[in-house]
Amino acid sequence: MATWKDLQEQSLTRESLSALLGNEIPAIRIRNFATAAECELFSRAAKTGNVKYYSVKKKIGYIGQAQYEYRWNPDKSEYFEAVREARKDLHDVLSRSFDPVQRLMDRLRAVYPADVDVAREPGLGEYYAGIIRLASQGVDLHADFAPINTIDYSISSIDSQLGWNFFAEDPGAGGLTTVHNAPWNPERKPGEIPQSYGLDHAIVAGAPTFTYAPTAGDVVIFNTRNPHEVSAGEPGADETKDRVSIGSFIGRLPDRSLVLWA
Repeated sequence: MATWKDLQEQSLTRESLSALLGNEIPAIRIRNFATAAECELFSRAAKTGNVKYYSVKKKIGYIGQAQYEYRWNPDKSEYFEAVREARKDLHDVLSRSFDPVQRLMDRLRAVYPADVDVAREPGLGEYYAGIIRLASQGVDLHADFAPINTIDYSISSIDSQLGWNFFAEDPGAGGLTTVHNAPWNPERKPGEIPQSYGLDHAIVAGAPTFTYAPTAGDVVIFNTRNPHEVSAGEPGADETKDRVSIGSFIGRLPDRSLVLWA
């Protein structure tokens, strides 16, 4: 994969989206994606929704369903059954605020020359897209790339993977995302899925890095094959606020269309 040509985030255009898919730039930021009033409504609805927690050391609350949790599951229908329940929890939040997922797809469609839609699995239906997270304690170093993470699903045919997050609330200090320009390419054995969370920092040693703040109202998009991590809130952070976001992955299929899933 190409390396970054500079360390600056760019606005969303057809050219910048192509560059990000090619890993030529570190990130795209869509400023003022939502108003202050929309952010407040979304954050309030998320905090009072059906929040669950991942079984990792740092406490990460979420609403929705991650396909990654079903990567070992031989019966794909179990994931799509879980999707139906997850959509109910998401709808509860969106019905009390607004729909960032649809708005993001509309923004992508305005600049991308091929189709943009939620991913589908033949015979099973649509994937889930749009995980809400409350992650003020940070997120450990990890990478996301479906051809390595998810070998038995149709999304494994993508050739590039991005992640986008809309931030409805930020703590004011900390909660920074650092992306390392060291595309993940672990040793692979037939039938095995390598560890992708809690990665050793040795794999990114010496790589260029890009760090961005989760500014409320903005969307940030980056290439998730690059290992990335989120810092915890720092002294000076507003303890009444959390790092509230919603996002998903964006993959490019062989026909050049873009598909979303979480």
